[in-house]
Amino acid sequence: MKIDIPVIFIRPSIHLSHHSSIHLTTHPSSHHSSIQPPLNYWRCMVEGKVQVADRIIKAITIDRIMRLLPIIYLHALYLLLHFQSRKMEKLRDLIMIRHESIVGVEEGHQFTASCRFSDIISKSGSFDIEWERTKEGHTLERLLHHSISPNEETVQYLSEKVKTRVRGSYLNASFSNLNLNPTLLEDSGKYFCYVNGLKSLTITLFVCIPFKDIFVDYEPKEVVEGTKVSIYCAAKEGFPEPLVQWIAAGEDITKEAITVTEILPGKIFDVKSSVVVTVKKGVKYICSIWNKHIENLLVDWVLPLPGVTVSTPYKNIVGIAGSSVELICDVSIPESDPVTIAELGFYWVNMDPNSKEHLIYSFVNEEENLDGQDLRYENRAFLYWEDFLEGSPDLKIKDVSIEDMGVYICRVTKREKLIGEDLLELRVAAPYSNPVITYGQHATNFRNVFLICQTKGGFPLGNISWLADNGNDITARSKTNAKLSDGYFDFRSGLHVSVAEGTRFTCVISNPWLPDKSSSTVTFISE
Repeated sequence: MKIDIPVIFIRPSIHLSHHSSIHLTTHPSSHHSSIQPPLNYWRCMVEGKVQVADRIIKAITIDRIMRLLPIIYLHALYLLLHFQSRKMEKLRDLIMIRHESIVGVEEGHQFTASCRFSDIISKSGSFDIEWERTKEGHTLERLLHHSISPNEETVQYLSEKVKTRVRGSYLNASFSNLNLNPTLLEDSGKYFCYVNGLKSLTITLFVCIPFKDIFVDYEPKEVVEGTKVSIYCAAKEGFPEPLVQWIAAGEDITKEAITVTEILPGKIFDVKSSVVVTVKKGVKYICSIWNKHIENLLVDWVLPLPGVTVSTPYKNIVGIAGSSVELICDVSIPESDPVTIAELGFYWVNMDPNSKEHLIYSFVNEEENLDGQDLRYENRAFLYWEDFLEGSPDLKIKDVSIEDMGVYICRVTKREKLIGEDLLELRVAAPYSNPVITYGQHATNFRNVFLICQTKGGFPLGNISWLADNGNDITARSKTNAKLSDGYFDFRSGLHVSVAEGTRFTCVISNPWLPDKSSSTVTFISE
């Protein structure tokens, strides 16, 4: 009787010692044997060998793991340290990059930088703050050292060049402020703030001089449609070199222009730009000169061959936050070119800083058309119909806010073809609240008084000044801090003074976009 035995193939042989081995060999080509042991014999033999082999493999594996444990531990430690190092490098880069900004200031105005240290942990509660700057990319200049502890504050002014113009102060144990007033062209550069040795702020400052007296003209004066004319644009005495742009019939033709800057004594520039065009009837050629660092924009234009003309007579309009503002646009139609309102389309658009246009209002085919209107102006933008019927599509915007600031374009088309447009800039100002003066007296010397002047809710950044009773400006002795809250500025200014009978001090707040100033006066009398 022959019994078929399943073939089990184990290879290689497993050595138990130097003298004995368990070795099982089968021959796949031979499935039958002439002498066949009992089935239980094969089962016991095979199962026994497998169990022994399994124990041997486990023993070898455990022994090898125990030997490799120190290596595994060191490798894991290396990976952990490497990960932490990379994490700290990324964190350090984040700290250095997160607080970088670019600031433009007009020469003669104040530059203020605030360095935050409230999110830095100091066990002693003390902070050493160092302000430095680099000029022309390589010269390092230390400006001041600001030491703040729970009990006192000290400021050391380290630069003789700016010692009379720089002031350091802090607000609510959260910010160290650097004030530079007035600024000069030579103050341009990178400014750094170090808190307890860690760089926490980098500001690139551009001190600028606005260009003035923009002028646009063309030659020859006698032109007919289709002839070529040279149009030139110039502005004087600005810094740094500006951006010059040419617009004709809504198209940017700057690439066709030649622009030259001339450097003058004092490192200021004159700029001249010219472009040759094929003149078209009713097309206005607009030149704009822009200093992007202080948002100074000069615009002028010429119309060599009049047709229907569009103009915004007031290029800069200031609205008051929360009130209505009127944007004026004049449309002139010459007698030699009669058209009807039915042929014209009137548009008001807003152009954002990326030169993207947003529709505010349109009147086409003798009816209002608000398709595609920017939702920000929904139920807020209207035409003055009485003026519109007389040829002036003036726009009224209700409840203006800071978000409405920007460039606005009045545009007129004839049978969907542009025949004229002009632009203006809208600024939105918020008056500061009437300043309030409070004071505190020294515990032992009642003649030593600390005055505090506060005002809120203004825009743009204003200026606080202090006047003594003789009219002298004593602002340089004060410490002033501005805080931005919900888009508006709050001011707090402190001043140490010595008072006598009848001594008077006045705090004045001014807004650069509004003509009026607000003031508050405190007078000391003996009781």
